[in-house]
Amino acid sequence: MVPLENEAANSTAGWQCLGRLLEYPGADFAARLTEAARMMPGWSVAVRQAWERFSSAVGRMSPDEREELYTATFDLCPACVPYVGIHLFGEENYRRGRFMAALLERYAEEGFATGGELPDHLAVLLRFAAQTEDAEQRELTQFCLLGPLRRMQESLAEEHPYRALLEMVEEALKETHPGVAPAPCPLAGVKEVSAGGCGCSASFLAGIQGGGGNGKEEL
Repeated sequence: MVPLENEAANSTAGWQCLGRLLEYPGADFAARLTEAARMMPGWSVAVRQAWERFSSAVGRMSPDEREELYTATFDLCPACVPYVGIHLFGEENYRRGRFMAALLERYAEEGFATGGELPDHLAVLLRFAAQTEDAEQRELTQFCLLGPLRRMQESLAEEHPYRALLEMVEEALKETHPGVAPAPCPLAGVKEVSAGGCGCSASFLAGIQGGGGNGKEEL
């Protein structure tokens, strides 16, 4: 594996791999685990330790057990839904709709396919971020990924396999972009924004292609 400092390996292959681990564990899940294991030498000790906790737990499970665990974790646990827009804005907030519309517009510009998932699914965002430029990836990390990742972790028990995976993803993102901290959650201090923006301070989401103002509205 190429060292972590190699931007192409870290941001592209590595982030793609992280996103695929957070998708539903279908028939190709064993192959995804194998690919992730192959990449582990390029990550830090913290990432590898979280990986060992996750992989050792799911590695002992049957395919049916893995699918049941995924469903119970992300579909049946409201605090751990994989849709970051819910964590940022709330499920019924109109700003989540704007957020998803802005994501879809950005995906279309890049020819990126969601694979049938909603645009704010954590796995989709990670796969998209893998192919973006550094500045946009930093914005996604700060405004869309780190906060929801932490809240999802806190909803799960310490020994939960997917808590280990979420910790692994958080550590990997922080290592890719040292010093980037999660932005305050919009739900903590909501301020109305113009019809052109979703209320997120990430530039391509708040003011995408002629959206609201200068794309830097305050929350």
